[in-house]
Amino acid sequence: MINLIKRFPIVTYMLLTFLISWSGLLIILGIDVFTGKAEILENEMPLLFLAMCAGPSVAGLLMIYVMDGRSGITALFKSLVKWKLNFKWYLFALLTAPIVTIATVSLLALYSPRFIPDILSSDEKVILIVGGIAGGMMAGFFEEIGWSGFAISKMRFRNSILTVGIFVGALWGVWHLPLFTSVDPTGKIPLIVLLVSRLLTQLPAYRILIVWLYDCTDSLFITIVMHMSLTTCTLTFQSSNISSADSIIFNVTWTIMIWAIIFLLKRFTKGQLNRSMI
Repeated sequence: MINLIKRFPIVTYMLLTFLISWSGLLIILGIDVFTGKAEILENEMPLLFLAMCAGPSVAGLLMIYVMDGRSGITALFKSLVKWKLNFKWYLFALLTAPIVTIATVSLLALYSPRFIPDILSSDEKVILIVGGIAGGMMAGFFEEIGWSGFAISKMRFRNSILTVGIFVGALWGVWHLPLFTSVDPTGKIPLIVLLVSRLLTQLPAYRILIVWLYDCTDSLFITIVMHMSLTTCTLTFQSSNISSADSIIFNVTWTIMIWAIIFLLKRFTKGQLNRSMI
């Protein structure tokens, strides 16, 4: 069994991640979580976060120990506490998601005020921001132990940043599936279209940037910061007024802007995004 796991470490990691997270959601919310019928209550959110975060972190730590033993755990810890970096990396990690989100909202708000985030008219701005940051920190820390600390670290040796980013990003998106199975209330947009928009647009593109940042810094800490920034923006800049069609427009517009950044990186890093490490 161990030999089989070591032969297929990425497949094993992905299976464990999905199994742990989705089993936890089934226990908390029941089978309806996969049919879009489950209504997530506010008091269930902490448990939901724990169930989802347990998958990548537990699977990542187990696989690192199986593949590399104590030396792997030590290397993970060193990367986790590697925070003394050039300030430019922090600017990139912290500001990419907010700038792209604000640019997307500003552009689409010219088309319709439905895209204006609720936080701008809320009397609980501080609570929304603090809650978004707390959720972002939790998601970033526990998820990146597995996604970056194991999967990306192992895949990067033989694959390019673009390949790793798209592959891991797509699975990262699919892993979120139980949280995004709600159907279009009007019935006009097929669920499969909504799922592709929700899971396979923003996350693979953003993951490419996280892989590039990790590649440049060898710091798990900075990938956690970049992940936190995205989750915080997602939780903070929500609009309850947009329709399913509006959400597709938002996701596609946001993704196009991220791909524009990727194109610029590809041009100015002289092919770094297309090279493997060996």
